[in-house]
Amino acid sequence: MKSRFKTKKLLLLGILLFGLSVATWAQKVSLNYTNVELQDVLLSIKKQTGYVLVFSDQILDVHRRVSIKVEGEDLVNVLKELLSDGNVTFEIKNKKIYFILKELVDVESAKSWKITGVVKDVNGEPIIGANILVKGSTIGVISDIDGKFLLNEVPAGSILEISYIGYDNREIKLKDEAPLTVILTENSTLLEELVVIGYGSVRKRDLTGAVSQINADQIQKGPVTNILQSVQGRISGFHVTPSSGQPGASTDVLIHGTQSINGTNAPIYVIDGTISENINNLNPQDIENISVLKDAASSSIYGSRAANGVILITTKKGKEGKLSVSYTGRLSYAQPTNLIDQITNYADYMTWINESFENIGQPAHFAQSTIDLWREKSKDPNGLNENGVPNYIAYPNTNWQDYLFGHGLINDHNVSVNGGSDKIRVLMSAGYLDNPGLVENTGIKKYTLRANIEAKITKWLTVGTRTFASQEDKEAGNFDNANNYLRQTTPGLYPEWNGAYGYPEASEESATANSIGAFLNAQDGYKQKTNFNTTLYSTITPLKGLSWDFNLNYKRYWEDNATWTNPYEKIRFSDGTVMSPATAPSDMTTYFYNRADYSYTIQNILRYNTTIRDDHDLGIMAGYEEYYYKQDTRNAQKKGLIDSSVHTPGSATEMQSIGGGTIDRSRRSFFGRINYAYKSKYLFEANLRYDGNSRYHEDYRWGTFPSASAAWCIS
Repeated sequence: MKSRFKTKKLLLLGILLFGLSVATWAQKVSLNYTNVELQDVLLSIKKQTGYVLVFSDQILDVHRRVSIKVEGEDLVNVLKELLSDGNVTFEIKNKKIYFILKELVDVESAKSWKITGVVKDVNGEPIIGANILVKGSTIGVISDIDGKFLLNEVPAGSILEISYIGYDNREIKLKDEAPLTVILTENSTLLEELVVIGYGSVRKRDLTGAVSQINADQIQKGPVTNILQSVQGRISGFHVTPSSGQPGASTDVLIHGTQSINGTNAPIYVIDGTISENINNLNPQDIENISVLKDAASSSIYGSRAANGVILITTKKGKEGKLSVSYTGRLSYAQPTNLIDQITNYADYMTWINESFENIGQPAHFAQSTIDLWREKSKDPNGLNENGVPNYIAYPNTNWQDYLFGHGLINDHNVSVNGGSDKIRVLMSAGYLDNPGLVENTGIKKYTLRANIEAKITKWLTVGTRTFASQEDKEAGNFDNANNYLRQTTPGLYPEWNGAYGYPEASEESATANSIGAFLNAQDGYKQKTNFNTTLYSTITPLKGLSWDFNLNYKRYWEDNATWTNPYEKIRFSDGTVMSPATAPSDMTTYFYNRADYSYTIQNILRYNTTIRDDHDLGIMAGYEEYYYKQDTRNAQKKGLIDSSVHTPGSATEMQSIGGGTIDRSRRSFFGRINYAYKSKYLFEANLRYDGNSRYHEDYRWGTFPSASAAWCIS
């Protein structure tokens, strides 16, 4: 037989779900089978029609016993009879027969719509710059100067969220592609709410730049373990992509889309007024609100670093009143989704490998006797071979995804103390997160502490501190290339048994077929990160409308990584032969990496706000900022351990590599802003920043970054 089933491709199934229509041909088949495997009948259909069969053994049980007798019957009717008692149906297209689950045939649900519409207020005036977002996604736009919008490739039946500053939000369930007219109702209370912007805050009604903000209630909805996950799907144009599915992995954020080919496209993060390199160590329960500065008018106050947008994070403060203790706990269940279809029947795998060899004119790679033996032993998986090894181990049909990806319970617990008087306010919190991950040896644990304390010393002097500490303990499993190794292994290798890892059982199989478990656990060790961040601040108000803010921020960061070889054996379980012995102590390596950072930021900010003759609102802000950062690193790798259980560098005998380095940089900035509003209807804002950076030559060290914006409240 020259060909059998074509190799199964999830891609083909995916194409089918996006709109393959049913097409039938006047194909007639004749069959006469009693109590045979379904695959034998399908092979006969393939031979008679010449059609290619496309399916997944996760969906279609080709070893199911069937009986059928037809003469010159239409192909469609034959297939209907064969599949009548299951949850599988079929589609025919371009001489291919696709077998799919019945519940996935709803083509309508796979459609995407083109949605157009206009956003207006209750007076029929268009609303410019309204956010239109497909709920739970990153698909979103803003309305144009006529209030109109266009959304492409919107999943059918989605919900649109429409929002605009000073108006109540609306949600609309899409029923079809008919044009929408969305009426938003003004909410005067919302207009008076404060929105955090660069080095200050303004009323929503006075905003002239593109700023989106979400509050604590929205942040804490759902079991998020990463702050940026809480923003995903709630702010239009805000794209969050985890770098990997491993717990603690970094998150890539795009606000303006891709701006640079070679440089970073990441925004800058500002936590309580201080620029931070990393926010993954923050506890989501400590966040009061998050503002996203999207356009140049709102973000230029931070200079050149704001080219990719700015994310402002404000942490909670203590509130006046009796001290209260609150506890928040979440227990989340995690499991993998959207796994690909893989061949888990090793006999089928060997058959298709042989077919691929024949197709290129090469002799079969696997002996037919090996294939037949595997099929026979698979019928009695709990039987024992001549060495007393169960057949499911000696003749494996491994589903590597089932082995690699497990299920996990995520523990997230937080305790906070909040309260105070008109003289002093206190918020203290402690958090614990345990995320074991879906893959062995990739878990992470986080511990966080926070103390935000503010005291009003006199009518004109307020002082306070915002102090935060965290520690992250991460397991040393190497998941970086696990998916690559996943596609390079075969079902004919049992993962692990009695503390050892498996080896290919068929003599024809390549010795390099990967054991994923051995790869993941090839190294042991620990990875620890520790953060300490404290800000001391004061606010002096000598005159009405005039204030002087002084902030001193100090940060420390330590990273301590240690990994070493984890010795293991690879055994052919069917006969107990050790095919790859454990690494000897003389060949084992140990590696360490240490990093220590510190930085400080000093800020002096003057603000003056006044109203002239009831109609003219004027705000002036001027500031100075100084920043210094230093980093020290050191690392080494040595080989030849005295004993496999002792992993310290001093116990190794041969130096393989050693390194380290120091970097430092500094920055000085002068910045200012003027806000003017006439009758809260005509608005103007201008920003200016003058930055000097030590990274550049002294002749090119300084840059000026201005911006201006205006707005007219038409209602």
